[in-house]
Amino acid sequence: MQSLSSFYLYLVLRLLLLRSSLDYMKKGRIFNGIRRDIGSSSNSIQDILLEHMNIVVEILNNFKSMIDSILTLDIKKGQEYVELIDALETRADDVHRENVIKVCKGSFFGYMREDILAFMEHVDDIADSAKEASRTLMIRRVPDDSLLKFLNANTIAYINESIETVMRLLDLIYSLHEKRDLILEKVKKVEQGEERVDEIKSIVLHELYSSNAYDILTIIQLKEFIQLIDRIADSAEDASDVIILMLAKGYA
Repeated sequence: MQSLSSFYLYLVLRLLLLRSSLDYMKKGRIFNGIRRDIGSSSNSIQDILLEHMNIVVEILNNFKSMIDSILTLDIKKGQEYVELIDALETRADDVHRENVIKVCKGSFFGYMREDILAFMEHVDDIADSAKEASRTLMIRRVPDDSLLKFLNANTIAYINESIETVMRLLDLIYSLHEKRDLILEKVKKVEQGEERVDEIKSIVLHELYSSNAYDILTIIQLKEFIQLIDRIADSAEDASDVIILMLAKGYA
């Protein structure tokens, strides 16, 4: 009887050890699976992020074209870009929604699921901000002379640097299959871009507030535009911060 009890105890201990080993292996497969799925699956992390991000980049390219149209006072063309941006933002929302479902259903995303969803939310904020910024300039027509004064070299540099920060985020997504050090280097570039945007923002705001060329309503409108451009860069940096969290959880 005693030998039988010892045998049962031995079996229980073996089963516990086996379960512990399986749990460890399963956890390892989760993280390894995430790495493998970066570039190999049609529903990989990189594919999903790029599908959404590429639409956002298209929005920003059209946003730049809208600004160019305003600079040449081709307001009709500028309005066409606003409508195109609006349509692209709706498409980005649809892709975002579809990809959220993919991530929630996908077993290989493992412990990174919430981080991936957070990343996509920040990217969606970029699209929203660009759409609202385009509307801000076009809903109420600012007098041409005031608009041209506002869209000076500093403001254009501000817009371009914000968009460039997003392009650095795109480069970061493309680097997700690389080593940790390279990924962190790309993250740093996004952060540096956002810091530069903040620096130029201070100059643009100072020029807006110190000028006598604008009425109160125009100042409010242009300030909102400035804040939305800043939000584009902020959202890009927030998205890059999510990548740091993923690295901390053992991604790379």
